[in-house]
Amino acid sequence: MDSLARGLLPYRDVIGNVAGMLTVAQFLSGCFTCNSIRLKGTSEGFSALQFVLGCGLTTLQLRYSQMVGAVAMIRTSAYAFAICAVYSVWFAAYTPRGPRRSELWQLVLRTVLVVGGILLYAGFEQPSKVEYRFGLVVTGLTLGYIGLPLLKLGEVIRRRSTEGLPLPVILASSGASVLWLLYGIILHNYFIIVQKVIAIGLCTAQLSLFVIYPRSSAPKAAAATKAGGRRAKRD
Repeated sequence: MDSLARGLLPYRDVIGNVAGMLTVAQFLSGCFTCNSIRLKGTSEGFSALQFVLGCGLTTLQLRYSQMVGAVAMIRTSAYAFAICAVYSVWFAAYTPRGPRRSELWQLVLRTVLVVGGILLYAGFEQPSKVEYRFGLVVTGLTLGYIGLPLLKLGEVIRRRSTEGLPLPVILASSGASVLWLLYGIILHNYFIIVQKVIAIGLCTAQLSLFVIYPRSSAPKAAAATKAGGRRAKRD
C-alpha cells in the first residue's frame, strides 16, 4: 500500500478535486426532489431524512476533515453542508403546519442534539484518542447515509423494478467512493480507506439491483396485465 500511496501522491490534489466534484454532484441531485416538491406545492409524500441528516453528517465530516488535515475533504464537506441546508429550508417552506411540521422540527432537534453531543465530546476528549473515536463514529454514520436507498429494497423486490432508486446519485456515489479510497490511501488514513471500501460494496449492491430488476420491469408487467385483462373480456 505504501508503494501505491507514493505513486498516487503527485495526483493527490487532482484525485481530491474530482472526488469532491462527484460528491457535490451527488448532493446536488436533491434539486430534483426539491423541484418535485415545488411542482406539487407541498412536501407531503416526501421525506426530509436525507436533507436533515445530510446537514448533520456533513458537519461531522467537516470536523473530521479538519482533524486529519484533508484539504479537499474540508472544502467538499463545506459545500455539501451548504447544499443540504438549502434543501432543508426548502423542505420546511413547503411543509404545512400541523403534524408533519412538528415531525420535521423533531427530526431537526434530534439531529442537532446528536451532532452537538458528538462535537462536544470531541472538544473534551484527549487528542490522542479523539481522532480514532471520532473517525469511528463518522464512518458508521456515513455508511448508514450511503445505504439509505437500500431502505427501498423490499419495495424493489416486491415490484421487481428499480423505478424508485436514484441511479445518477448511486453512480456519482460509486465514483466518488473509489476516488476517496485512493485519497485515503495517499493520506494513510485507515478510517477513510475502510469507510470507502464498504461504501463501494454498498454502491455495488445497489447497482446490481438495476441489473436484476430493470426499470422497465414494472411498466411491462403492468402493460401485460392490462393486455391480458382486455383479452379476457373479449373472450
